[in-house]
Amino acid sequence: MLLLVLALRLPAAGADVVSVWGGARGTIILKSDGTVWTWGANFDGKLGIGATNPVRSSVPVEVHGPGNVGYFNSIQAIMGGEIHNLALKSDGTVWAWGWNAYGQLGNGTTNDSWTPTQTGLTANPPLTNVIMLGGRPYFTLAVKADGSIWAWGMNQYGQMGNGTVTSLANPPVSVPGMVNNSWPGGAINSPRQVTCGYQFGAALLTNGTVWTWGGGSHGELGQGAGTTSSYYPAPVPGLTNITSISAGWFHILALKSDGTVWDWGNNSSGELGDSTTANRFTPVQVSNVSNIISVSGGDSHSSALAANGTIWKWGKNDVGELGLGSADATAHPLAVNLPTDTFGNGFSNVVLHAARDYHNLAVKADGSVWMWGANDQGQCGDGTTNDDWRPVPVTGLGIRVGLPLNVSLAGTPGYANLSWSSTTGAYFSVESATNLAQGFTQLLQSNLLATPPTNQLSVPTTPGPNFYRLKF
Repeated sequence: MLLLVLALRLPAAGADVVSVWGGARGTIILKSDGTVWTWGANFDGKLGIGATNPVRSSVPVEVHGPGNVGYFNSIQAIMGGEIHNLALKSDGTVWAWGWNAYGQLGNGTTNDSWTPTQTGLTANPPLTNVIMLGGRPYFTLAVKADGSIWAWGMNQYGQMGNGTVTSLANPPVSVPGMVNNSWPGGAINSPRQVTCGYQFGAALLTNGTVWTWGGGSHGELGQGAGTTSSYYPAPVPGLTNITSISAGWFHILALKSDGTVWDWGNNSSGELGDSTTANRFTPVQVSNVSNIISVSGGDSHSSALAANGTIWKWGKNDVGELGLGSADATAHPLAVNLPTDTFGNGFSNVVLHAARDYHNLAVKADGSVWMWGANDQGQCGDGTTNDDWRPVPVTGLGIRVGLPLNVSLAGTPGYANLSWSSTTGAYFSVESATNLAQGFTQLLQSNLLATPPTNQLSVPTTPGPNFYRLKF
């Protein structure tokens, strides 16, 4: 007797997205089930799918497990590096994959990895009990449960925050080390948040102050025009009541408790939003925005999410980063509201957002995921490599929709037919299990495209009870 029990989630996992990030021509998201998905460029294995081919994916793919066995799971936080990605597991360990020339995977080598490899096993002590990640470009910050901050990767500008500088001609910092003065009881112990720009790191403390270190040639340390570098963490003078920070490439944004936004650093494209294009070596207030609840810094562009669910953008727009329906080489030093999506509908009800590299992400309250900006490597996830000048929905990560699924025995012995109706196409995988307590452990088919309005798929059966799932 054949027993078929099926669970169907269509294009729905978007409703389960809990974190979004992006790096160089790539995107990474975390779902509430602890799985990680990537799309865009696969430079040096950045997609985490066990190979460098395909060279890109313009739709989401699920990150494979270590050693290319199964899928990555039990993840509670993610971070998108420049050409690598990182994830924090629920057991407090950190894992990374992709390009590793600067030691940014933190595994004691400079070898690239096409699937997740554990960070900090050779550190003293090993990197465990991590509760927070920060980053993006070529180095990473992590906060442990004891409040100490750890760093690894590029140290050309003193990004490690321990008084050292590592020339690119020397072996990189491939093993995590502790940032100075972050031990228990230290001045920057137990930060609320950490973040990284290209050549600097920053930590937001629970008292609302911000500390920075590394290179500051564009003013990104916020410590005045006379300071271009600081190899140890130092506070940004006069900046208080900060609740959130986010670093761009050469600039950084800070959100105050009163809903105002302050930033400093490079401003050549107007990414500071103060109506000028002059670099700022101390914090200035962003004009034209209020009631902001979240900020995010990209490469020469910035983003803010207002309490009413609208997105505000300023800075560079050469590939449509501002989402205004056009692209140009002009600086945009004043924040503007992102008006409509690609279908002409008003763009609002946003609950999560990120400005990364030269593209943007947003998750709406209905769970749908939207992107805009550069898309030359498929990093907007809409199935194309055309730049998107207004928000477009990511393929396979739409609104949660419950669909009835029909099951019947196929005419061919040893097969069953699965059929369902849908109005949208989505890429999906077929998984099976013989024991639900052990989960869906067998992948039968992957990266298949649903074909609305009626879909049918034949799946093999085996003796005994069988359970099948279509995973979108």
